[in-house]
Amino acid sequence: MDKNDNTQLDTLLEEIAQEQPGFTYDRDSIAAENTATASLLKRVPMKVLAILGGLLGMGTFIGFLLAAGLYNSSVGMLFLGLCGLVGAEWLIRTNKEAAVDSVGVSLYITGYALLAVGIGQLTDSITGAALALACASAVAIGVSVSAIGVFLAVLVLNGSLLSLIFSHEVYPLAHGLIALLALILTYLSLNEARLIAASRRFALVLGPVRMGVIFSLVITLALFVHQKFFSTTITYFWVSSLILIACLLLLVYRVLRDVAVFSPKTKLVVYTCAVLLLAPFILTPSVPGALLILLASFYIGHKPGFWVGLLALVYFIILYYYDLNMTLLSKSGVLVASGLLFLGGFILLNNYLKRHAD
Repeated sequence: MDKNDNTQLDTLLEEIAQEQPGFTYDRDSIAAENTATASLLKRVPMKVLAILGGLLGMGTFIGFLLAAGLYNSSVGMLFLGLCGLVGAEWLIRTNKEAAVDSVGVSLYITGYALLAVGIGQLTDSITGAALALACASAVAIGVSVSAIGVFLAVLVLNGSLLSLIFSHEVYPLAHGLIALLALILTYLSLNEARLIAASRRFALVLGPVRMGVIFSLVITLALFVHQKFFSTTITYFWVSSLILIACLLLLVYRVLRDVAVFSPKTKLVVYTCAVLLLAPFILTPSVPGALLILLASFYIGHKPGFWVGLLALVYFIILYYYDLNMTLLSKSGVLVASGLLFLGGFILLNNYLKRHAD
């Protein structure tokens, strides 16, 4: 931590101590944790490169297995998959160098892939492979000390649940998966400080789990939008939309409470604007889902999640506009009306908050 960061931390701690006379803290531990977090954020590009390197490494290794004919042995594939997962965790625990991340990611991805193929060949069932991956990823979330490992495990777990839904054609359960992801994201965002203080394990996995849930939610919502490419028949989109909108309104409630807005009139205006803005998307859960990611990330100051939510929002709104069964003039009118509604809501909310602050 540099001198400027030290000054900001001391100032913040002093302000909290003045507002809360009984507040006690360990300044050195907080500074060390802040330094570790800052270092992790600075290495985000390296994490992305590590994942890309891991994908390339997995492709090379899988190609070697295919060339050697080892894919014919289901037991061998299962054994290699377990070795890959255990080896990745051991390597990351024993070596802290950044270059090891690429090797660890390669082993993680290869391990999951080989495990799925091995179990699939043994059971001759997609269900068996999906359940095995779900169990392996759940164990990884519980014991892994690698941020990338936990992130990949969350994605694998979500993919396993999706494969079970699609393989058994129980498409209505997709709404349950959306609800689960939305509730987890909302809970993590509203209780971040409490979870971090609860245990060191929560503090370690909270960030990668949150990012995994965000990406899982975006991927699942994208399947809703592009289900024609997967020959699915997901219906009753309003169910997912209502759940996502409810989570959004809960976040809005917490934001108003945190900024000390207690006026019933102000709350009524804010909630009314929120409902009016979200009403046109009642049959398009992808847009409320992207807004939930955006607001949840903004609420806790999580920049990577904020940018993912923003990009997802732009993409889903473009698709929403493209899929409207209207003429070009009608589509333009919808966009103009929506834009005016957003601007009007922002102006009203801004004016009410300023008046309340004054």
